[in-house]
Amino acid sequence: MAYGIRRAELSDVNGVARLFNEYRIFYDQLTDLNGAREYIRERMERSESVILIAESEVDAEKAGDCSLTDKPLSAEFGGFVQLYPSFSSVSMRPIWVLNDLYVHADHRQRGVARKLLQAARLLGKESGAVRIALSTAISNKKAQALYESEGYTLDTKFMYYELQI
Repeated sequence: MAYGIRRAELSDVNGVARLFNEYRIFYDQLTDLNGAREYIRERMERSESVILIAESEVDAEKAGDCSLTDKPLSAEFGGFVQLYPSFSSVSMRPIWVLNDLYVHADHRQRGVARKLLQAARLLGKESGAVRIALSTAISNKKAQALYESEGYTLDTKFMYYELQI
């Protein structure tokens, strides 16, 4: 099956919300499709994130391309990536935080996650970003291998801390 990548639009909220709900379940959260729909809608309406979606059954010409297209390709979403804009004070340039990457179980092992990462990289370049930052579970070896195969490196200069509020 072939896939194309495009930026999600408000008309895609329901499809993206279904994937986002599954993503949250993967991370041991309770199902909440209405909450997922509202969360995704708010991010899009407020331009607080960029969501790229992978769609199946595109024509062969676009299938091998990770470039972003503006028009809907099909009705079936195989996966998504959500990126949040941020900034690097030291470099005085924008960065993107790749916070969510999920591929539906029916679409795994078909290169969907790789295409989403490549499209995220293209978005970063086009926006003048200095880097894309992400984190993943220490136990998620498959994701780590994928990230490293796409050029991501483990940060060995800084320690990551967080404060639960």
